[in-house]
Amino acid sequence: MASFDTDAVAASRIFEVPFSGIRKVFDKVNALVSEGRDVIHWQIGRSDFDTPANIKAAASASLDRGDVHYAPSMGVPPLRKAIAARTEVDTGVEVAWDTQTIVMAGANEGILCAILAFVNPGDEVIIPDPNWHHYKSIVSLAGGVAVEVPTKEASDFALLAEDVEKAITPRTKIICVTSPSNPTGTTVPEAELAKLATLAKKHNLLVLSDEIYSRIYHEGDCAPSIYSQPDMAERTIVINGFSKVFSMDGWRLGWTVASPELTRHMLRVRQYTTVCVNTFIQHGAAAGLADGQGPVEEMLNAFTERSKVIYEGLRSIEGMTVAKPTGAFYAFPNVKNFGESSEEVAAYLLEEHAIATIAGSVFGPAGEGYVRIAYSCSKEDCERGVERLASALDARMKAGA
Repeated sequence: MASFDTDAVAASRIFEVPFSGIRKVFDKVNALVSEGRDVIHWQIGRSDFDTPANIKAAASASLDRGDVHYAPSMGVPPLRKAIAARTEVDTGVEVAWDTQTIVMAGANEGILCAILAFVNPGDEVIIPDPNWHHYKSIVSLAGGVAVEVPTKEASDFALLAEDVEKAITPRTKIICVTSPSNPTGTTVPEAELAKLATLAKKHNLLVLSDEIYSRIYHEGDCAPSIYSQPDMAERTIVINGFSKVFSMDGWRLGWTVASPELTRHMLRVRQYTTVCVNTFIQHGAAAGLADGQGPVEEMLNAFTERSKVIYEGLRSIEGMTVAKPTGAFYAFPNVKNFGESSEEVAAYLLEEHAIATIAGSVFGPAGEGYVRIAYSCSKEDCERGVERLASALDARMKAGA
């Protein structure tokens, strides 16, 4: 009996979507930990803090009330009101909670719904390179074409309007802006956001603004948003969520903010993805946004302190350069002096010195020659990690890599 050829029945677009290079590293790290190795955990982009107690208490109370049934597809009103209020604080733009917000099962679902709602087969979506690798795959699944615009260390990996304009064609539909950035930890300056906004209006383009790290900003309360630029609210979809700032990555809870017209189109998609988010966790999250932000401020301050340790430590390593991390909890050091490829350097650090990083090439061609460090670990582990990294790279240099 002939075996069933699953590749023959698979959709052709599925072969354009690679398995995650980050998940492969997780498996290797777990194996080292099981062997008893003391691993520096710089591989995973998640907070090491617990979810604030008031959020867990509110979610538990919601369960006790019997909030166990379907929620509205757009989300429960208390949470949507809190999202609108938070967005107004962060961006200065008034948001109508009942027509401009959708609660999503993580920010990733918000990106998926936005791309599926607005990208036709063959449409082009401009993505910064390097960037979070999900964007390219989601665009491919929608039948679109991801156009990667290289960013450079010399300009702190900011997406520059002059480079974006060169990439715009009649098929361009969306510009993706991720600020602060995963993987670089840098932020697009407000002046550059203004130029990108001008481009979007000139060419009648949508902007997908990923602001999941906007409050993890080391130079103020909140990173600048393109949504705040004049006349941009009508053509911008803001992606945000609870995973990073509230240490709720396992809760899978995010949101979108957009004009009523854009929101209606995304809702058409959202009705057929996860339908709705678990009701009780929405009530917990509403408390997180509405109550005092003390626990969140403690986390944010800790990330800023860690960023200083990482930045100063990396700068002191001979042969290494690094753009100053201004947001999120990432640094993206240049390791071109230490090996043939970023994947080779990352493998050496993990296998020989138990330092878990992610090769920059995972995040796009412009990431080659860099590694991503996620300093979502204790300040003490950041200090230990920098010392171990310096020793590992010194040994690599002396070995003539």
